[in-house]
Amino acid sequence: MPTIPQPLQGRTLSLCILMMWTGLFYSRAMLSIGLAAFVAASLLCVPFRELWADFRRDAYLKSLSLLFLIPLATGLWSEDGREWASRLFDKSALLLLPFCSASLDRIQPAERRTLSRLCLAVAMVSVLGVSIRYLWARSDIDASYLAAKVMRVDMGDDHVRYGWVLALVFAWLLHLVADGKALSRARERNAALACLLALAAFLHLLSSRTGLMGMYLSVLVFIAFHRRRPLARLLALLALSAPAVAWLLLPTFRNRMRFAVWDFQNFSRGGYVEGLSDTPRVLSLEGGLRLVGEQPWLGTGFGDLKGSMWQWYATHHHYLKDYERLLPSNEFLLHAAAAGLPAAALFTAVALLPFLLKGHRGNAMWVCFHAVAVAGFLYEIGLETQYGIFVYAFLGILLHRRLRAKGAEPTAG
Repeated sequence: MPTIPQPLQGRTLSLCILMMWTGLFYSRAMLSIGLAAFVAASLLCVPFRELWADFRRDAYLKSLSLLFLIPLATGLWSEDGREWASRLFDKSALLLLPFCSASLDRIQPAERRTLSRLCLAVAMVSVLGVSIRYLWARSDIDASYLAAKVMRVDMGDDHVRYGWVLALVFAWLLHLVADGKALSRARERNAALACLLALAAFLHLLSSRTGLMGMYLSVLVFIAFHRRRPLARLLALLALSAPAVAWLLLPTFRNRMRFAVWDFQNFSRGGYVEGLSDTPRVLSLEGGLRLVGEQPWLGTGFGDLKGSMWQWYATHHHYLKDYERLLPSNEFLLHAAAAGLPAAALFTAVALLPFLLKGHRGNAMWVCFHAVAVAGFLYEIGLETQYGIFVYAFLGILLHRRLRAKGAEPTAG
């Protein structure tokens, strides 16, 4: 098989990563093409047996592949083969990316730094673009936040995954600033700090639940890891004061909080308003629990999960509109409903494994990345969309390879 010349390997892989990252914000097609290009480039840069050997001995990479094998196995009892194949195609990245991850070691430090700067630039350009669109229609957008709406964002207007990504970029910048050695030049430190503050302000402006949760959880993790440093006290002070400042200065944040209070009170009274509450999310959990009760060991199959949920809605909550009928809004419950309780237990083990890896669990960024992911899995189905799969798998693998390059092989225990 022809191979890519060694001097070009890192650049080729970096270009594929930049294509995927840009596609994440602006184009699903570019993300898919970038993923295919990355897999092809990996096979041309690293011998197959080397990829296999690296994958086989790495517990973290193998655990990610299980998240593909679980829905694959349910094809044996899923009646809707087309839906099953569609779900499996989206999850194929959970197998391909771990298998090809050894190729990331071909990217040289200088190329890695350039790639990091370009990826940060893509994220910040997106933030700037969304902010400009907000300023263009500020009054209408501010008012919409009183009706459970959120400003339009990139990533196909998926504000959940968009907030997740930006919270992780925030955590990464916080890690660089806290490290002290990662940014050797004053200009770099100042630029990172400026981006960090801009992201903090924007996440409050956006007021996406996932984005705010990810940002504040990141701060808590970093305070825990750096509690003896002055930086920890500063972060604690900023975290306590930021909501008050956002309430005073940002109408979107203020209106979002007001709506959240009204929504909770309305839901507590048993009220329902179409498109204005979290009632469908709660009902999706009820439907998921019913499906688990009916088929606890094998589940409905990933191919039949949607059909089974829609049938349950038609029977018990027929008044819900199509867009309000959701899959179980909890990744653990979704796996139990689709593949049975044993599969849900396996998914739980995969989600918690990163916190047990001796070589990684002492790293604040690693703990932060997976803490934000697991917290999000409790109320969102982050691994059922192309964006969520890429964020969880690829960014986790990037961080994993970086930590492996710095120290010993991670082991469970």
